[in-house]
Amino acid sequence: MANHLSKNAQKGLGRLGDLILPASGEFPKYSDVAGFQYLDEMVENAPEDDISSLSLVLSILAFMPGFILQWIVSKMEKSQYDPSNGILAVTFRQLNVGIRGLLYSTYYSEKINPNYKGKTPEQLIDFEVKRVAD
Repeated sequence: MANHLSKNAQKGLGRLGDLILPASGEFPKYSDVAGFQYLDEMVENAPEDDISSLSLVLSILAFMPGFILQWIVSKMEKSQYDPSNGILAVTFRQLNVGIRGLLYSTYYSEKINPNYKGKTPEQLIDFEVKRVAD
């Protein structure tokens, strides 16, 4: 079976994304601009067990109350500065890196939500991909 994130996992990622990348000034909130339809493309070459586990975790987070999600995001951020090699610190660090990677890749990307009509984050930071053809 090909790697993919379930609809519930995408919902969980969107909720986390809105906490980590909220609307700020001209910048849109994550769920407005995120290209969820491109997530499967991004994870297709990752180990199937990893994506299956991530999909399960994100699906569970999709149904968590907001205050618990805020606590989890706070723990993920603080884990980066925790010198402990305990199971919780390591797990939160892995979640932080993995989830932020997906969030930033779908936020600061050319592959955004086709229904989004405002300035994209790429345009707001004045970033332009320059491609050189052979």
